[in-house]
Amino acid sequence: MKALAAAVFLSMAFSGSDTSGKADATATGATSAVGLSSATKDAAKQYLEKFIADNNIPGVLIQVTTPAGSWSEALGKANSSQSTRMSMDLQHRIGSVTKTFTTTLILLLAQEGKLSLDDPVSKFVAGVPNGDKITLRMLGNMTSGLREYLANTEFRNTFFKDPSRTWKPQELLDASYKQGPQFAPGTNSDYSNANTVLLGLVIEKVEGRPFAEVLKEKILVPQGLNHTFFPPNEKFPGPHIEGYTSLYPGKESVDSTSWSPSQAYTAGAMISTVADLTKWARLVGTGALISPELQAERLKWDRLGDNDDNWHYTFGLEENSGWIGHNGQIPGYFTFEVYNPKLDATIAIAMNSDKKVNGEQGINVLLRDISKILFPNNPVNVPVIK
Repeated sequence: MKALAAAVFLSMAFSGSDTSGKADATATGATSAVGLSSATKDAAKQYLEKFIADNNIPGVLIQVTTPAGSWSEALGKANSSQSTRMSMDLQHRIGSVTKTFTTTLILLLAQEGKLSLDDPVSKFVAGVPNGDKITLRMLGNMTSGLREYLANTEFRNTFFKDPSRTWKPQELLDASYKQGPQFAPGTNSDYSNANTVLLGLVIEKVEGRPFAEVLKEKILVPQGLNHTFFPPNEKFPGPHIEGYTSLYPGKESVDSTSWSPSQAYTAGAMISTVADLTKWARLVGTGALISPELQAERLKWDRLGDNDDNWHYTFGLEENSGWIGHNGQIPGYFTFEVYNPKLDATIAIAMNSDKKVNGEQGINVLLRDISKILFPNNPVNVPVIK
């Protein structure tokens, strides 16, 4: 199953206001887009407004950059019950986009000579099935064979009994291990959050300190990502979007804003803003934090599983029809951030509902459709996955 369909919380197994463009971007979420025509911006905004009006989502944030300028919109509601307007400065949960940070840290440690992508995970973490045969590279590119812990029925039932519960990383891994390996390491490809949870533990083992500290020191502070966090609990450190999930059994929509993100750990617990993700998408897509050699290693992929020329999973990244980035789902929130090296363009989107649209993840539908408006010659051809 493609990462596009898996994200941080498998839906199959169980991640605003109108702006005139005249006001300040921080206040209303609108900026002047030099690189996109007025007609293109108007068409994109109309699409977003209809997407909201069709009751697909309460609200959406989007930021698009090109070498000639940028465009952003904050539309709809950040809080359905209070009708709070969306604003570009609001934080949101980014789900599996967290994987891009975790895998970048692994690459930085490799650059520092503290580990190798071909090291077995057993060198750092004990008790991993086939741990002597599973390399860090396999964990990063989803070819380890470890099963998705979110597919464990017992885990899901326990989670929904108490969504505020704090999970330990080992509990997540145990839920994966109990299901047995899916395939022999390196012989196939399938998305599993267990892989990136393990990479988080590797980082902590190598550095001898919590993941959040390493992340802050090596990425967040030096890159000026001042609104991006690995939270210690369910609380947001600042003003934020409220999320609404359709994953809770028997309920059409539930406020999941305060649900514990610990069920995702280093695979999907982080918080950010669309502006920070725009900056991050370009840093990752250009390989600005690592050597050209390591960036080349990062972008390698194997023709295994669902990987094909249009869509494939590399080391913690999705490469989709020329766009590099990642999507993210965690109950109540969807995110997607991508960078196109050919265009030197970015798209970052966040929405506060995980409700499906025509049987698909809403973020996939929105990115596919709006990229055709924004970049008709280079759309993000997100595969249709039901």
